Amino acid sequence: MIYAIYAGLFALLALSLYHDAKERKIPNRYTVAGALFGLAVHVWQEGWSGAAGSLIGLAAGFGTMLAIHLVGAVGAGDVKLFGAIGAMTGVGFVMNGAVNSVLFAAVIGAAIVLVRGELAMRLRHMGALLFNLLLLRDIKGMVRYKQKAATFPFMYAVAPAIAFTATYCTPGL
Repeated sequence: MIYAIYAGLFALLALSLYHDAKERKIPNRYTVAGALFGLAVHVWQEGWSGAAGSLIGLAAGFGTMLAIHLVGAVGAGDVKLFGAIGAMTGVGFVMNGAVNSVLFAAVIGAAIVLVRGELAMRLRHMGALLFNLLLLRDIKGMVRYKQKAATFPFMYAVAPAIAFTATYCTPGL
């Protein structure tokens, strides 16, 4: 069973990475197929308890990324992708994968800022943003700052983070 899950997960990530890099979008057909595949494998192997575990994993992955999506950090495709990953792997794996993805994204974002030579400028903007946000309660600066953010497809962080999670952080599928 574990080999089927890893094969499905690899296919889902490879297809999602390709489309996110090319079009900045993850098609629903991939995420829905991934979620149904995960549910089917778990039902076939474990019956109703497998279905419950798969659905709980789907909800955990979807819910975690939905919270991040609501602040504008990831797209809707990433939310659905993590739902599918959760359906395939379960709660423990998808939560580790989500945390690792955010950490990998932070490293990639920092690298982009360093390569562009924008570190000093970004630190000044962050200081001003925090001052306005915390002391003046002004959130308008947040909108202006977001428009200048260094963005990249989140799959650039997700793919290696999920591979890292599978290799070093797997609590068991």
